[in-house]
Amino acid sequence: MKIFLQTAFVIATLAVSLSAAEAAVVGTADSSNGIPFGNNGGGYYYQQVYNSTSFSSSININEITFYNSLSPGGAARPGTFDIYLSYIPKSVDIGTFDTSFFAFPDATFTNVFSGSAPAISNSRLDFNLLNSFVYDPAKGNLMLTIREFSLGNGNTLFLDVDINNGTTNSRFSAFPTDWNQGLVTGFNDNVAATPIPSSWTMLLPALAGLGFMAYRRKSKPTLIAA
Repeated sequence: MKIFLQTAFVIATLAVSLSAAEAAVVGTADSSNGIPFGNNGGGYYYQQVYNSTSFSSSININEITFYNSLSPGGAARPGTFDIYLSYIPKSVDIGTFDTSFFAFPDATFTNVFSGSAPAISNSRLDFNLLNSFVYDPAKGNLMLTIREFSLGNGNTLFLDVDINNGTTNSRFSAFPTDWNQGLVTGFNDNVAATPIPSSWTMLLPALAGLGFMAYRRKSKPTLIAA
Protein backbone atom coordinates (compact mmCIF):
# COMPACT_ATOMS: atom_id res chain seq x y z
CA MET A 1 0.00 0.00 0.00
CA LYS A 2 2.86 2.36 0.83
CA ILE A 3 4.50 1.77 -2.53
CA PHE A 4 1.14 2.34 -4.24
CA LEU A 5 0.65 5.73 -2.56
CA GLN A 6 4.22 6.83 -3.26
CA THR A 7 3.87 5.94 -6.92
CA ALA A 8 0.53 7.75 -7.17
CA PHE A 9 2.07 10.87 -5.63
CA VAL A 10 4.96 10.83 -8.10
CA ILE A 11 2.58 10.47 -11.04
CA ALA A 12 0.35 13.31 -9.83
CA THR A 13 3.35 15.58 -9.41
CA LEU A 14 4.64 14.67 -12.86
CA ALA A 15 1.23 15.34 -14.40
CA VAL A 16 1.08 18.84 -12.94
CA SER A 17 4.63 19.72 -13.98
CA LEU A 18 4.16 18.44 -17.52
CA SER A 19 0.67 19.76 -18.22
CA ALA A 20 1.22 23.43 -17.37
CA ALA A 21 2.52 25.40 -20.34
CA GLU A 22 4.41 28.64 -19.79
CA ALA A 23 2.10 31.64 -20.03
CA ALA A 24 2.33 35.41 -19.63
CA VAL A 25 -0.01 38.40 -19.94
CA VAL A 26 1.74 41.70 -20.65
CA GLY A 27 0.02 44.99 -19.82
CA THR A 28 -2.90 46.26 -17.75
CA ALA A 29 -6.13 47.38 -19.41
CA ASP A 30 -6.70 51.09 -18.84
CA SER A 31 -7.92 52.19 -22.28
CA SER A 32 -9.02 50.73 -25.62
CA ASN A 33 -8.26 51.27 -29.30
CA GLY A 34 -9.27 49.89 -32.71
CA ILE A 35 -5.80 49.67 -34.33
CA PRO A 36 -4.80 47.33 -35.95
CA PHE A 37 -7.71 44.84 -36.05
CA GLY A 38 -10.69 47.15 -35.67
CA ASN A 39 -9.78 49.93 -38.09
CA ASN A 40 -7.14 50.67 -40.70
CA GLY A 41 -5.90 53.97 -39.28
CA GLY A 42 -2.53 52.40 -38.58
CA GLY A 43 -1.71 51.81 -42.24
CA TYR A 44 -0.14 48.63 -43.56
CA TYR A 45 2.12 47.88 -40.61
CA TYR A 46 1.70 47.72 -36.85
CA GLN A 47 4.52 46.93 -34.44
CA GLN A 48 4.61 46.46 -30.70
CA VAL A 49 7.50 45.84 -28.32
CA TYR A 50 7.33 43.99 -24.98
CA ASN A 51 9.83 44.49 -22.20
CA SER A 52 11.83 41.32 -21.54
CA THR A 53 11.30 41.82 -17.79
CA SER A 54 7.64 40.86 -18.32
CA PHE A 55 8.73 37.24 -18.84
CA SER A 56 10.09 35.17 -15.97
CA SER A 57 11.70 32.58 -18.24
CA SER A 58 11.88 31.29 -21.79
CA ILE A 59 8.50 30.57 -23.35
CA ASN A 60 7.44 28.56 -26.38
CA ILE A 61 4.70 30.81 -27.80
CA ASN A 62 1.89 28.87 -29.50
CA GLU A 63 -0.97 31.31 -29.01
CA ILE A 64 -1.38 35.09 -28.87
CA THR A 65 -4.44 36.69 -27.26
CA PHE A 66 -5.77 40.24 -27.31
CA TYR A 67 -8.60 41.28 -25.00
CA ASN A 68 -11.96 43.00 -25.51
CA SER A 69 -13.12 43.59 -21.92
CA LEU A 70 -13.29 47.41 -21.68
CA SER A 71 -15.31 47.90 -24.90
CA PRO A 72 -16.92 44.48 -25.41
CA GLY A 73 -18.40 43.27 -28.67
CA GLY A 74 -17.58 44.17 -32.24
CA ALA A 75 -15.76 42.29 -34.95
CA ALA A 76 -12.37 42.48 -36.59
CA ARG A 77 -12.10 44.08 -39.99
CA PRO A 78 -11.64 41.79 -43.02
CA GLY A 79 -8.25 41.10 -44.54
CA THR A 80 -5.29 38.77 -44.38
CA PHE A 81 -3.18 39.48 -41.33
CA ASP A 82 0.43 38.33 -41.24
CA ILE A 83 1.83 38.20 -37.71
CA TYR A 84 5.55 38.00 -36.99
CA LEU A 85 7.56 37.63 -33.80
CA SER A 86 11.19 38.68 -33.46
CA TYR A 87 13.77 40.15 -31.11
CA ILE A 88 14.69 43.78 -30.66
CA PRO A 89 17.73 44.88 -28.61
CA LYS A 90 17.20 45.74 -24.95
CA SER A 91 19.02 48.99 -25.68
CA VAL A 92 15.94 50.26 -27.56
CA ASP A 93 14.07 52.65 -25.28
CA ILE A 94 10.52 51.32 -25.06
CA GLY A 95 9.28 54.78 -24.17
CA THR A 96 10.47 56.17 -27.53
CA PHE A 97 10.03 53.00 -29.59
CA ASP A 98 7.36 54.64 -31.72
CA THR A 99 9.71 57.36 -33.02
CA SER A 100 12.73 55.16 -33.72
CA PHE A 101 13.68 53.53 -37.03
CA PHE A 102 10.93 51.33 -38.45
CA ALA A 103 12.13 47.77 -39.01
CA PHE A 104 10.29 45.82 -41.69
CA PRO A 105 10.11 42.02 -41.62
CA ASP A 106 13.31 40.31 -42.73
CA ALA A 107 14.99 36.93 -42.22
CA THR A 108 15.08 37.41 -38.44
CA PHE A 109 11.28 37.60 -38.24
CA THR A 110 9.26 34.40 -37.71
CA ASN A 111 5.90 34.37 -39.49
CA VAL A 112 3.64 32.76 -36.87
CA PHE A 113 0.21 33.49 -38.37
CA SER A 114 -1.33 34.30 -41.74
CA GLY A 115 -5.07 34.59 -42.33
CA SER A 116 -8.25 36.30 -41.23
CA ALA A 117 -8.61 37.49 -37.65
CA PRO A 118 -10.68 35.12 -35.51
CA ALA A 119 -14.06 36.00 -34.06
CA ILE A 120 -14.30 37.51 -30.60
CA SER A 121 -15.13 34.84 -28.00
CA ASN A 122 -15.51 35.51 -24.28
CA SER A 123 -14.01 38.99 -24.76
CA ARG A 124 -10.90 37.47 -26.31
CA LEU A 125 -9.27 37.49 -29.74
CA ASP A 126 -7.28 34.23 -29.75
CA PHE A 127 -4.75 33.59 -32.50
CA ASN A 128 -3.67 29.95 -32.62
CA LEU A 129 -0.28 30.16 -34.27
CA LEU A 130 0.75 28.17 -37.33
CA ASN A 131 4.37 28.27 -36.19
CA SER A 132 5.56 28.47 -32.60
CA PHE A 133 8.22 30.94 -31.47
CA VAL A 134 10.66 30.21 -28.68
CA TYR A 135 11.33 33.47 -26.86
CA ASP A 136 14.26 33.83 -24.47
CA PRO A 137 14.06 37.14 -22.54
CA ALA A 138 17.83 37.02 -21.98
CA LYS A 139 18.33 37.68 -25.71
CA GLY A 140 16.38 40.94 -25.93
CA ASN A 141 12.91 42.46 -25.92
CA LEU A 142 10.10 40.77 -27.86
CA MET A 143 8.65 42.46 -30.94
CA LEU A 144 5.31 41.79 -32.62
CA THR A 145 4.79 42.88 -36.24
CA ILE A 146 1.40 42.79 -38.02
CA ARG A 147 0.96 43.38 -41.76
CA GLU A 148 -2.32 43.82 -43.61
CA PHE A 149 -2.28 45.36 -47.08
CA SER A 150 -5.94 45.58 -48.06
CA LEU A 151 -6.79 48.31 -45.52
CA GLY A 152 -10.29 46.83 -45.34
CA ASN A 153 -13.05 48.87 -43.73
CA GLY A 154 -14.47 48.14 -40.31
CA ASN A 155 -14.11 49.87 -36.97
CA THR A 156 -16.35 48.04 -34.53
CA LEU A 157 -13.62 46.20 -32.58
CA PHE A 158 -11.84 47.97 -29.73
CA LEU A 159 -9.18 46.02 -27.85
CA ASP A 160 -7.77 46.61 -24.36
CA VAL A 161 -4.74 48.90 -24.28
CA ASP A 162 -2.05 49.60 -21.71
CA ILE A 163 -0.93 53.22 -21.59
CA ASN A 164 2.85 52.99 -21.79
CA ASN A 165 4.61 52.57 -18.47
CA GLY A 166 7.77 50.95 -19.75
CA THR A 167 6.12 47.55 -20.20
CA THR A 168 4.97 47.81 -23.81
CA ASN A 169 4.68 50.36 -26.60
CA SER A 170 3.64 50.39 -30.25
CA ARG A 171 3.85 52.24 -33.56
CA PHE A 172 2.31 51.97 -37.01
CA SER A 173 3.59 52.35 -40.57
CA ALA A 174 6.41 54.89 -40.61
CA PHE A 175 4.69 57.67 -38.72
CA PRO A 176 6.88 59.24 -35.97
CA THR A 177 3.89 59.67 -33.68
CA ASP A 178 3.83 59.63 -29.90
CA TRP A 179 1.60 56.54 -29.72
CA ASN A 180 2.64 55.76 -26.14
CA GLN A 181 0.48 52.65 -25.68
CA GLY A 182 0.26 48.97 -26.55
CA LEU A 183 -2.33 46.23 -26.74
CA VAL A 184 -2.64 44.10 -23.61
CA THR A 185 -1.31 40.77 -24.87
CA GLY A 186 -1.49 37.22 -23.62
CA PHE A 187 1.01 34.56 -24.62
CA ASN A 188 -0.32 30.99 -24.20
CA ASP A 189 -2.97 32.45 -21.87
CA ASN A 190 -5.64 30.05 -23.13
CA VAL A 191 -3.53 26.87 -23.08
CA ALA A 192 -1.69 27.20 -19.76
CA ALA A 193 -3.87 24.67 -17.94
CA THR A 194 -4.36 22.26 -20.85
CA PRO A 195 -2.62 18.89 -20.53
CA ILE A 196 0.02 18.42 -23.20
CA PRO A 197 -0.70 15.25 -25.26
CA SER A 198 2.90 14.03 -24.95
CA SER A 199 2.59 14.30 -21.17
CA TRP A 200 -0.30 11.86 -21.12
CA THR A 201 1.70 9.53 -23.35
CA MET A 202 4.46 9.51 -20.75
CA LEU A 203 1.98 8.90 -17.94
CA LEU A 204 0.10 5.98 -19.50
CA PRO A 205 2.74 3.30 -18.74
CA ALA A 206 2.87 4.42 -15.09
CA LEU A 207 -0.92 4.35 -14.79
CA ALA A 208 -1.00 0.89 -16.35
CA GLY A 209 1.58 -0.26 -13.81
CA LEU A 210 -0.54 1.01 -10.94
CA GLY A 211 -3.54 -0.85 -12.28
CA PHE A 212 -1.56 -4.07 -12.58
CA MET A 213 -0.26 -3.72 -9.01
CA ALA A 214 -3.79 -3.20 -7.71
CA TYR A 215 -5.03 -6.24 -9.65
CA ARG A 216 -2.27 -8.51 -8.28
CA ARG A 217 -2.94 -7.36 -4.74
CA LYS A 218 -6.65 -8.08 -5.09
CA SER A 219 -6.16 -11.47 -6.70
CA LYS A 220 -3.47 -12.73 -4.26
CA PRO A 221 -4.87 -15.73 -2.29
CA THR A 222 -5.49 -15.24 1.42
CA LEU A 223 -3.87 -17.76 3.78
CA ILE A 224 -6.23 -19.13 6.43
CA ALA A 225 -4.72 -20.55 9.59
CA ALA A 226 -5.71 -24.13 10.36
